Amino acid sequence: MIPLRHFWLAVLVTASFGTAEAARSADCTELVDGFNRAVDAGREREAQQLIDRIAQDAQCGRFQVAAQRRLAALRLAAVQSLLARGRPYSEFERLLTEAERPEVLWQASATLGEVRFGERRFVEAAVAFDRAIDIMKNETRTPAAPSKFEIEGLIDRGAQARLLAANVGGGTGTGSFVKTARDQRDGKLGGMYSPSVRGIVPRAIPMPITFEYAKTTFTSVGEEAARELVSAVKEQQPGRILLVGHTDVRGSAETNMKLSYARAEAVAAFLRENGVDATIATDGKGPNEPIRLNDTSGLTQEDIYALNRRVEWRRD
Repeated sequence: MIPLRHFWLAVLVTASFGTAEAARSADCTELVDGFNRAVDAGREREAQQLIDRIAQDAQCGRFQVAAQRRLAALRLAAVQSLLARGRPYSEFERLLTEAERPEVLWQASATLGEVRFGERRFVEAAVAFDRAIDIMKNETRTPAAPSKFEIEGLIDRGAQARLLAANVGGGTGTGSFVKTARDQRDGKLGGMYSPSVRGIVPRAIPMPITFEYAKTTFTSVGEEAARELVSAVKEQQPGRILLVGHTDVRGSAETNMKLSYARAEAVAAFLRENGVDATIATDGKGPNEPIRLNDTSGLTQEDIYALNRRVEWRRD
């Protein structure tokens, strides 16, 4: 079971929506009022039927996203109630899937990410966290900006899922590269590579660039991740790049410091070889700056080692 404290709280909108504007159309008033009554009574299947009618109506379609958000929040609240009681996934799978499907409530995608993370399905977790970040960035779908704590926590969690996928795979034991989702609006790399999320700039991006054991040679997964970094840098065109290498605590302090610096240098060389002309600085921290983990529940010691073996892109 995944500890509930990992899950993102959804705010259930208890107030009705849209009735004043809908009053301009008798048909919209009837549909919107019926939808609000269904949600207030917890009749989520009836509410879905009414959303389908709202979406198909040329006059009332403007209420679709707001209705979807309210129904998604209702479903997610039910999911989180079941999670709090320790119920198995099979009991809330439908509710969570349907809360997440319209991609209008970032907490639903984040909760799905946590479920997959707890199941050690890290590839699927990373994809779900990317969707949550994309929804956060969309002001139509997320009118009220999330807090700095929520944004940074979600970016961190997505990065952790990617690192674990690269090291131990999506539950298969084989490392997997997870492509970062592209922003639906401008087509550029989003997720943890987003230049900003509602004004919050990800400052330290732990990239899933993996290396051969005790070497500076990329694994096949590591090379894919390095190529994605090249794409991100070329899209964003920073004038200066700082790459910082880290290791886990195993081995001597001197060896780890040298290895962490050499791995950061290997990434810098790859960027230069692939056409990045920004000024690139490198540093190595060895095991002295472990990755920020608010909770290690469900993680093995090997997972923690894997999370600490990383190269970070640090933005000024």
